Amino acid sequence: MRNSTAIICELNPIHPGHRHLLKLASATFSPIIAVVGGNFTQRGEAALWDAYVRARSAVLCGADLALLLPYPWCAAGAEDFARGGAAVAAGVGADSLTFGSESGDLIGLEKAAALRASEAFGERYRAAESSGRTRGSAAVYEEVMRTLGGPDTLGPNDKLGLEYIRFGRAAGIGAFHPIRRLDGLPSASEIRDVLRTAPDGWEAASDLVAAEARELFEAAPRCDPARYEALLYTHALLFVGGDETSSILRYAAKAARQTIDPGEFMRALPTKKYTAARMRRELLRSVIDGGTFESEAMAKTDPRWTVLLAANARGRAYLAGNRDRFRIPVVVKPADLSALDEEAKRQNALNRRADEVYAYLAGLPVDTYVKMKPAMED
Repeated sequence: MRNSTAIICELNPIHPGHRHLLKLASATFSPIIAVVGGNFTQRGEAALWDAYVRARSAVLCGADLALLLPYPWCAAGAEDFARGGAAVAAGVGADSLTFGSESGDLIGLEKAAALRASEAFGERYRAAESSGRTRGSAAVYEEVMRTLGGPDTLGPNDKLGLEYIRFGRAAGIGAFHPIRRLDGLPSASEIRDVLRTAPDGWEAASDLVAAEARELFEAAPRCDPARYEALLYTHALLFVGGDETSSILRYAAKAARQTIDPGEFMRALPTKKYTAARMRRELLRSVIDGGTFESEAMAKTDPRWTVLLAANARGRAYLAGNRDRFRIPVVVKPADLSALDEEAKRQNALNRRADEVYAYLAGLPVDTYVKMKPAMED
């Protein structure tokens, strides 16, 4: 069997650029392991389609095995998202990581990853963070990177890619394969914008989705973003107090009291210092863990388990033939949860709370994702 590779992804929804990445990877590697973000995303949003639908789309478009990147890692910033994804990939024996890239420059990304992991970067970034700055974290990040001899600018995929390299190496993965993104293709966020704003919604967006998965996404229920925004607004208005430890949550509570509806509240959230995504992630954390900061602390550790979401015959063969050598357990059915160690059970409990919130948002019974079965393709 050829060497395996893992692709850490959200696929919200899958588009031709994702399919291009999967097809190129499958020409060289086998199996292709997709580590698919759970029901909430890096941007702190509820995914439009649940993790099982998006995982099945990965298999339809070239992946062999799709595994869960659970909450809180799936709804974290680039650093912790990459930490979690790399840990799952390494935990199931992936030989390498493959990822989309604006530059396709492995040498440059490896250099940037080394700078990002250095003590000098950490010291300078922390100094800027504690200096009462008014600039956003992205501007500070790029300034520190430049002063250390790194690239002047990094695209969002390259910035995430260097974190994959950084945490992949720490997890024991030895090879990395950036694939340059195709020009002229809409991103997943642009497709979501079309869905939200176009009068005909799905009809306008469907041609932008990878052809193999169009019927799947069309038939699957979608989570209503407006309901999620209402949840965050109500939580900030009624359940976040002025004595909240987090300055972000204190600001969100103030914004909720100065606005009259969820839409106005969401528009008021971004500041010069914090992006809307950072604000949403913090509010989501507060909703899910009730202000205990459990999500924040857990995201700084590695996932100790994952879930099989979808697989084809090659993926099932890989799972059956290698499962005893995996460093983390792969949950296939609910009974497998009883064999998890105590830390993995604690992680699973937090992910289950996130899934219950998502089920509420999607209008489903709260135990929907405990009972969900993986999609098995030919």
